[in-house]
Amino acid sequence: MERKILIISAVFPPEQVTSALMNYDLAKELSHKYDVTVLRPYPTRPIGMKFDYAGMGEEPFQTILIDSYTHPQSQLVGRFKESIDFGRKCAQYIRDNHDEIAFIYNNPWQLFGVNIVARTANKYHIPYMIAIQDIYPECLFTNKHYPSIVKNIAMSILKPIDKYYQKHAASIRTISEEMADYLSSTRKLPREQYLVVNNWQNDEDFEGLKDAQEDEKLRFVYTGSINLHANVDLIIKAFAKANIPNSELDIYGGGNQKENCVKMVEEMGLTNVSFGFVKRTEIPQVQVNASALVLALPSGNGNLCLPSKMTSYMLSGKPVIASVDQDSATTRYIKEAQCGISVEPDNIAALVEGFKKFSSMPLDQRQALGINSRQFAEKYLTRKANLQMVCNKINRIIKKLNINNESINS
Repeated sequence: MERKILIISAVFPPEQVTSALMNYDLAKELSHKYDVTVLRPYPTRPIGMKFDYAGMGEEPFQTILIDSYTHPQSQLVGRFKESIDFGRKCAQYIRDNHDEIAFIYNNPWQLFGVNIVARTANKYHIPYMIAIQDIYPECLFTNKHYPSIVKNIAMSILKPIDKYYQKHAASIRTISEEMADYLSSTRKLPREQYLVVNNWQNDEDFEGLKDAQEDEKLRFVYTGSINLHANVDLIIKAFAKANIPNSELDIYGGGNQKENCVKMVEEMGLTNVSFGFVKRTEIPQVQVNASALVLALPSGNGNLCLPSKMTSYMLSGKPVIASVDQDSATTRYIKEAQCGISVEPDNIAALVEGFKKFSSMPLDQRQALGINSRQFAEKYLTRKANLQMVCNKINRIIKKLNINNESINS
């Protein structure tokens, strides 16, 4: 065994969110070659879930629970406090154990947490990789209505923090070419510093499932968080206006906008819109039972993130209807895979037409879109296709470090 790899993970199983599961896969794979330790906070995501956490059990890596402040609610001050406290306590671990650490996978909460770990790693000359799922601080202001002066001041304070930890990283893992291009341009950093690796999910979870529909009803399904970034209210309004005969919209998930969406459905008198909540393990079957899977992102948000549900949607082998920026990775996936319909964001009329266009397709055409979706996912969005890319990059960084150390010592 070589020196330790430290994985700092803001979310980790039993939390069933995409980053948690990918970081688990990474820890397990790296354990074949390295001594791996994971630092994680008490599990709290998604909000509303209750965890009786007693450790990871028998795993080929060590997991250390960090007693830090947690704040799953979507409130800026609480989230910043959570990021800072977890970052500081992880930094203390690095200070206490820096002689043992060869590499850090730096993936705590964005901005403050990542920055604190990065500065500590730099102090002890430990190389690190950061993983960027959403672009901060820009994402803080999408679909929000802060005064321009507040946004400008916040950006002037927060953007240098983001640039610092990107500038000093041995590698920056992003999840789309569009994201890497944007970050390289706006942070003025070399494009080769960015490693583009698609998000992955366990494709085995989607194998052997059969569509349980026994009628010809069109079922439009949304799964995921119901928050300001998800535009679920727009999906509901567009579905209602489309007024498609023999159809329903099923929404699965929780979040700070769920109550508002439920109230809106009640006030509109919609009897063909329902809300539910299912376990992560049940999501594949729920999605397979759909006629089409729907998502929406606010204007300007599409290039700042690639929703993890897109991977899950495509692995389900179902058509996708998306209201999203037309120059985004989400739209590119849909066009390259020929698996659905993408319309401009924040436009109810455009999404209405998307619903109508899909509903007017012959059944064999809709089924072909679903087949295309699954085939694209199998090629580009599986664990097998992506996990090793991250591990190989980490191996190269550590190998280069060892060569340099040997040169210095000789």
